[in-house]
Amino acid sequence: MKMKFSSLLVFNKYIFVCLFLSICLDAQSEQVIPLSNHIGYDLDAEENLYYQIFTDIPSFESAKFFMVSKDRIEARISFVEFSEKKVSQRAYSLKEFSDMQFKTMQIPPITESIRESFRKNLTYLRTRDILRDIPKGQYVVIEDKNFKKIKGTLLGFSRDRLFIQTPISVKQIPITRMVKISYREAIAQKPELKGYVYGAAAFLGFILMESWNRQTRPDWQYKWNNRFSGLILGLIGGAELYDTAMILITPKTNFSLTSSEQERILDK
Repeated sequence: MKMKFSSLLVFNKYIFVCLFLSICLDAQSEQVIPLSNHIGYDLDAEENLYYQIFTDIPSFESAKFFMVSKDRIEARISFVEFSEKKVSQRAYSLKEFSDMQFKTMQIPPITESIRESFRKNLTYLRTRDILRDIPKGQYVVIEDKNFKKIKGTLLGFSRDRLFIQTPISVKQIPITRMVKISYREAIAQKPELKGYVYGAAAFLGFILMESWNRQTRPDWQYKWNNRFSGLILGLIGGAELYDTAMILITPKTNFSLTSSEQERILDK
C-alpha cells in the first residue's frame, strides 16, 4: 500500500512538471508564476517561515517568481535591512522550480493562527507602525547599529525619524540607524500602596525637620513651620518615590527592528 502511495506521488509530481513545462513552452514573454495554488503569486514572510523556502534570508519580506525564458525562472526577493527595502534575485531551472512547487504542495495550507504566531515576531516588517503607536512622552531607550544607546523622552515620529529629548538636546534618529527600541507601554498602578508610601515619606520629612529643630533650637513658631515644611516636602518626595517605584516594577517592551536582533531577543 505504501509503495502504491509513493508511486502515485511520484507520478503526480511528474504529471505536474509536464503540465508546467507545457505552460513554459507556450510563454511568449516574462510573466509571474504561482508557487502553488494555496500560496499564489506572492510568497509573504509568514509563508516563507512556514514552508521554509528562503531560510537563508533572515529579513525576508516577500518574493515573486517570473518566467524569464523557456528554461529559466527568476525569483525577485524583497527583504528589509535597517528598515530599508532591498531586492535580490535568484535563478532556477525548470526542474529546480518544479521541485520547489512539489515541496510546498506536500504541506497543508498555512492557517490564520499559524500566521499570527509568526507575525508577532516579524517586528522588523512593522517598524513604522510600531514607532507611530508609541505614545508621546514615553521614556525610551534606542540602540543603533553601532551599538550606541540613546535615552530620552519621545517627542514624536515624523519623516521616518524619531525625535528624542535627551538631557542635553533634541536628537533626530533616522529609523535606518535603529536596531532596537525599549519602553514601558503602560505604567503599573498599585493604589493600595500609595497611602503607605505617602504616609511614610511625610513621616520621614517630619522626623528630619524635628531633628533639625533640636539641633538649631528655633522659636516655637519656627519649630511648627519647620515641621509643616517637613510634612509637605515628605508628601512631594513620596509622590516622586511612588511614581519611580511604579516605573521600575513595570516590565519593558522591547521591539527589534532587524531580524537578527529579533533572533537575539528570542534566544535569551
